[in-house]
Amino acid sequence: MKGTMGALKFDLLEQIVDFEEAFVHPSVNLATNYARFALAHPLVLADCALENYKTFLGLSQALLGMPLAGQKEINMVNPQRQLDYLHNATQNIAPMKTALPFYVEWEDERAEMLTCDIDNGVNDNPVIIYVAYTGRSAALADYNDKFNPQKRSSLSREFINNGFGPVSIFTCKNPLKKNLHHATPEYLSSVHSANQYLKDLTGFAPHIVGLCQMGYFNAWNLSDNPDDANTFVLAGAPFDPRRGSNFIKKFADSLSMQDIEDYLKLSGNRMSAKRMAKGWRLMADPNYYIGSSKTATIGNRHITLFRQMLDDDFSPERDYVFKSWMDKDVVSDIAGGLYRDLVSFFKFGIKAACIADKDFSRITCPTAVLSGGKDDISPEETCVAIFDCIKSHIKTHFHNPLVGHTGIYNSEKAITDRYDTNNWQAIMLWMKENSKYR
Repeated sequence: MKGTMGALKFDLLEQIVDFEEAFVHPSVNLATNYARFALAHPLVLADCALENYKTFLGLSQALLGMPLAGQKEINMVNPQRQLDYLHNATQNIAPMKTALPFYVEWEDERAEMLTCDIDNGVNDNPVIIYVAYTGRSAALADYNDKFNPQKRSSLSREFINNGFGPVSIFTCKNPLKKNLHHATPEYLSSVHSANQYLKDLTGFAPHIVGLCQMGYFNAWNLSDNPDDANTFVLAGAPFDPRRGSNFIKKFADSLSMQDIEDYLKLSGNRMSAKRMAKGWRLMADPNYYIGSSKTATIGNRHITLFRQMLDDDFSPERDYVFKSWMDKDVVSDIAGGLYRDLVSFFKFGIKAACIADKDFSRITCPTAVLSGGKDDISPEETCVAIFDCIKSHIKTHFHNPLVGHTGIYNSEKAITDRYDTNNWQAIMLWMKENSKYR
């Protein structure tokens, strides 16, 4: 097999990573917790001494103009910081769960639509938040920050509080064995069916919010069914991944379609959720799990994270949350037929064969794009590309320079109006002002 992903032989890779999680991590975590318990007082004293020394160095710079040499490096020799990192990096990680109660409102063989079971008295302003088919759960749209419960991190909660209802989340299912050949047409039919169901139920076309992949996926559906949407918001959605330089483009260019065929044979014509989580890691760093040729060790990523502790703002809890989202919060495999289409789209953009019949000029509803200044998966230019193809009279670009890809959906910096004017509060106001039922 050619290409970065194929050459790594995922079957062996999974065995190595599984061994680490099943045997190495529990042993390290046990030793770490014992050390934290047995050495509690010396660790506190050492941490206090080192932090005071950092303060002294900072004062020296302020008063005498001395350089900061050695101030950040002190973090690397702080045993309490290292043990805290090891505890969070090696503990057993459970998938994140939604913060609010939901029930299944609609479903078919491929997907389901969950409606929030909180009555805010609004039933004539429906919204569907579409979570990407690439295996992420409803928790992405209803993120529960377990380390800071006071944070406003649930997009669903914000929609409820801002007078939308019913508020629903569309998410994917594991493909049935008989459906592994299902591709773009079948999955778009699920999107259309969910939209039509909510439209029939409430009497109003829903506001459609497409996160990442489901942003451009809903654009594909709206080119066939333009009446499905009241307003349309694409958040962190690379409508044309061939624009500019980005990880998706580099990943696709490293593979041939024959690589994908060989790749899918490893998992029986499906992209397994397990492989997919590892794949997204490897997309950014091909040596993430096995180390580079110079440091061929599975501990390579931990060494890299240790270096991050040079930064006073480094949070082992935040690293834990990200690892939970990336490694464990996957709820479905992707049918082989759909995965072929997705890779083809990454390779050829809006000229891909799977969407060759789409006429995006049929999209006329008010359309908004939200991009993040730190988003390396869906850079700004890949998101706003949709404006060149649609005929909507209202096209609005919200750009938040403070957030990355996942932060677009569940970061306080994106959800609240405390940090930047281009936030979800502004978007929700835009949705209401541009509703065709206003």
